[in-house]
Amino acid sequence: MFKELKKLFLEKQYRLFLILFLWLLIGFTIFQFKDLMPIWIGFVVFVPLLVMCAILFIMSLIFRANLKELTFKRAIIYCVIAAVIVIIFIYIAAVLFLFLFTLAIISYVLITATFYMYTCYNYSIDLDEKIIKVGGIGRPILRAGVFLGGAIISLIIMLIIVILGTYWGKIAGEVQFSFRGMAIVMMVIMIFLLVIGIITLLRGKLNAWLGLFFFFVCIYYLYLMISAFFILRSDGGTAYDIGPRIALYVFDVLLIIYTTTSIIGTKTEVLSEKLKFIKPDGVLMWLFFSKAAYEFAKGGIENINIAAFNAIAGLLLFVVLFFLAGLYGIKAYGKRKKDTKESED
Repeated sequence: MFKELKKLFLEKQYRLFLILFLWLLIGFTIFQFKDLMPIWIGFVVFVPLLVMCAILFIMSLIFRANLKELTFKRAIIYCVIAAVIVIIFIYIAAVLFLFLFTLAIISYVLITATFYMYTCYNYSIDLDEKIIKVGGIGRPILRAGVFLGGAIISLIIMLIIVILGTYWGKIAGEVQFSFRGMAIVMMVIMIFLLVIGIITLLRGKLNAWLGLFFFFVCIYYLYLMISAFFILRSDGGTAYDIGPRIALYVFDVLLIIYTTTSIIGTKTEVLSEKLKFIKPDGVLMWLFFSKAAYEFAKGGIENINIAAFNAIAGLLLFVVLFFLAGLYGIKAYGKRKKDTKESED
C-alpha cells in the first residue's frame, strides 16, 4: 500500500488522480462533520467533483482516453466543453447524470463489499504461502496451529459479536435491524466452512489460510456492525458521539486510501486483462465517482436514508460473499495443491 501511495504522490502520471483523491478526502471530511461547519461548503466541494468524475469516466469508457496522460488543466478544459454541451442538451444530460448517480450509489455498496472480501481472502492466501516457504519440520505444525487457532479465535470473536448484536439490536433506532441474527448466520457459515476444512484436512489438504481468512473477516465484520449501529441509531445521520465518529472516520479514510492505492500501480495491468470493456483508469474514476455520489447523497440529500441502506445492504452482501468466498477458496486450494503435486511428479 505504501509503495503505491508513494507513486500517487510523487509520480507525474498520477497527478490528476492525486488531485481528485485529495478532493474526495476533503469533501468526505466535510460531510462527516457537517454539523460542525456550514453544509454549503460540502455542496461547493462535491458538486464539481461529481461532474468532473462523471465526465472523465465517460471519456475513459466510451472514448478510451488515457487519463494518466491527461493533465489537470486539460481535464478542466474538457469539463468546461462538456458543461457547454450539457447546457445545450440539458434534459438528456440530466437523465444520464441521474442514472449514473443512482448506479454509482448502488455499485458503491457492491464494490466495497466485494473488494474487502477479496482483500481478506487474498491476504490469507499470501500469508499462508509465506508460511509454506519457511520450510522446516515444524511447518506442518505451524500451519495446523494457524488453521485451528485462527478458527477458534474467530469463533470467540463472533460469539462476542453475537452478544453485542443482541444488545445493540434493541437500541439501533427507528430502523430496526437484527444484528444478532446476522452475527449468528455468520457464525453458522464459519462453522460450516470449518467442518469442510476439517474434512479436507483428513484427506490430506490443510487449508491453513482458512483460519486467517476467518480472523480477517471477523475484524471487518465487526467494523461493519459498529458502523451500522451508529448510523441506524442516529437514523442515518452523523449526529452521534464525537469519539466513535472520529474513530470510524479514520478507519473509513484508511479504507479509501487502501482501495485507491490497490487499483493503481502494477495491479492496473491485471485489471486491464480482466476488464476488457474499460481501462483501469476508468475503474479508479468510477471508484471516486461512486464514493463521492454516496457521500453526497448521505450528507446532502436529507429525505433519503442512504447511509441506512448502505449499512444494511453492506452487511447482507458481506455475509453472502463470505459464504461464496469460503467455498471458492477451499475448492481453489484443492485444485492448486493437486496441480502442484502433478508438476512435482
